[in-house]
Amino acid sequence: MKKITLVLVFICFAFQGFAQAYDDDLKLVQSVYGMEKKEVVGQFVELTDSQNDEFWKLYDEYEIKRQKLGKKGYDIFWNYVNDYGSIKPADAEMFMKEVIPLRKSSDELVRTYYNKIKNKTDAVVATQFYQIENYLADMVRTELLENLYISKKD
Repeated sequence: MKKITLVLVFICFAFQGFAQAYDDDLKLVQSVYGMEKKEVVGQFVELTDSQNDEFWKLYDEYEIKRQKLGKKGYDIFWNYVNDYGSIKPADAEMFMKEVIPLRKSSDELVRTYYNKIKNKTDAVVATQFYQIENYLADMVRTELLENLYISKKD
């Protein structure tokens, strides 16, 4: 749990600087978060020696796809932040037409890799993967929303 807390603290500070060099920041956040996240996942998911290689091969595939979805989400969120407080109904509708399918895609990605991991390891490892991925994703979403509301009050 200490590692998870450290990752979340990093994310908090990383997203505080939204306005700085957007693409470079996104790449940095994704690379550092990806490395730290992998350590957290490695501590949470209980692998046998025979499961280790298969799990990490699938996990790395998953991370590449998750990062692509993460970039889309970051782009959508950034556009929303820029307009926050002055959004018109049509803009809100357009935002939601992007956010809802993205959330479904993210959930589908985790579900797909849950099944792949289950088939190559076992249901316990796949469940642990599912749990930690959802926990971390929910924490990131919560942090982003809290920072959005806090920064707009200042």
